[in-house]
Amino acid sequence: MNNTDSNIQELITGSFANFKSSFEPGEKIRGVVSSITNANVFVDINAKGEGVIDKNEFLKDGELTIKPGDEIEAYFAGTGKGNELLLTVSLKMKQEANDDTIQDAYSAGIPIEGKVVSERNGGFEIKIGNHSGFCPYSQIDLFPSADKSVYIGHRFSFIIQEYTGDNLVVSRRKCLENEKNKQLDEQKNTLNEGDIVEGTVTNILSFGAFVDIGGIDGLVPIREISWKKVKQIEDVIKPQSKVTVKILKIEWEENRILLSIKQAGKNPWDDIEDKFHETKQYSGIVTKLMEFGAFVAIDDGIEGLIHISKLGAGKRLKHASEVLKEDETIQVYVESIDLEKKRISLALENPKQGRTLDVEGEKVTIGENKTGVVEDIKQYGIFVKLTSAQSGLLHISEIPFEGHVNKIKNMYDRFPPGSEINVIIKNIQQNKISLTLPGSNDSDEDDYREFLANETDQGAFNSMGNAFENLKL
Repeated sequence: MNNTDSNIQELITGSFANFKSSFEPGEKIRGVVSSITNANVFVDINAKGEGVIDKNEFLKDGELTIKPGDEIEAYFAGTGKGNELLLTVSLKMKQEANDDTIQDAYSAGIPIEGKVVSERNGGFEIKIGNHSGFCPYSQIDLFPSADKSVYIGHRFSFIIQEYTGDNLVVSRRKCLENEKNKQLDEQKNTLNEGDIVEGTVTNILSFGAFVDIGGIDGLVPIREISWKKVKQIEDVIKPQSKVTVKILKIEWEENRILLSIKQAGKNPWDDIEDKFHETKQYSGIVTKLMEFGAFVAIDDGIEGLIHISKLGAGKRLKHASEVLKEDETIQVYVESIDLEKKRISLALENPKQGRTLDVEGEKVTIGENKTGVVEDIKQYGIFVKLTSAQSGLLHISEIPFEGHVNKIKNMYDRFPPGSEINVIIKNIQQNKISLTLPGSNDSDEDDYREFLANETDQGAFNSMGNAFENLKL
């Protein structure tokens, strides 16, 4: 024998050295699909012959679920008339199936096909061949449906959990879990955090929804359902509905996948500057009322805050619920947009537009000449009571002084607290009323703006500035 013949012989001998010549009934076998015919699927199982599986075992809704080259798991079912190696993914029981067949399936843990024929106390009656078995409610599905009728009349694969004489207890859930675990192993090499994938809603609970993303269920927490506020998940999605999700986190060790429906779509903040503009009016829905103000949704996923100081129209409030109700539709103006912090400041009226301010039926209008009562004197001006619910500020820059006088003393001398004073409504901004004296020229507006920004007195002019500091939107 020359070297070439020797090498060929060694190759042949080595190739068959690892081939198995026999299998035990029920033995689990891994193999690769080599070819598919009209009736059978042939599988390379590293033996001296190919394994043969009925093609019908791989049909789902009329579609073939495998292709040549796929790696599969099956069970050895016996040897055919032509000594072919018969395999099965799930034993399909015939009417005349005997006890030995069921015992073999039980001992080997081979899935066995049965039909759900009726509901009975605690579960379902399952017909397997000419035998009757029992499947508890908890074992009929991964997430059993509340409507038990959806299972009646259908054929499924079951794992036999208990078989002693006439006592036959089966589980479909165990089959589904095994399939999930198999798919999980396959998906570990394909799924990554950040991927956008398609899925099907399998179950909805109070805290979120489970979505099947190719044989594996991931959880979409309620906060990740939509950019808008969700009270009832069923208002947004339904069981069996198709959804697009983003994979936020994968924990293979715990078999946990965290998903998001809202982040798979467009973030409403991405084009916020194109949709909303400062000083413009928009319709919104009150979503939450707090001591510091009211949150108003002006678009899906976009909420702004009306600070409490802007709700009373000059009157101090203790809670936003004194003037607004949740789910109420109101008109608001955008005061400012903070893109970095994703915050929008709103007001019930346009802070840069003249108007009439109505509080409890008493009105003041820009340009109106009105007689008020001096309420208090500060170093920056005089507070004037205009109505029972409204006060305005006559800024010191609006008061003419002659010479180098003590301005505070001069104001007390000319406009003592409690005395009447004739003023003109100069401006109304953020529910703050600025005044001027009849015949006065326009004052230094910068001083007034500085007052609006810096005043921290606990009166009707209290700033909203600190309200956002510890607030998580």
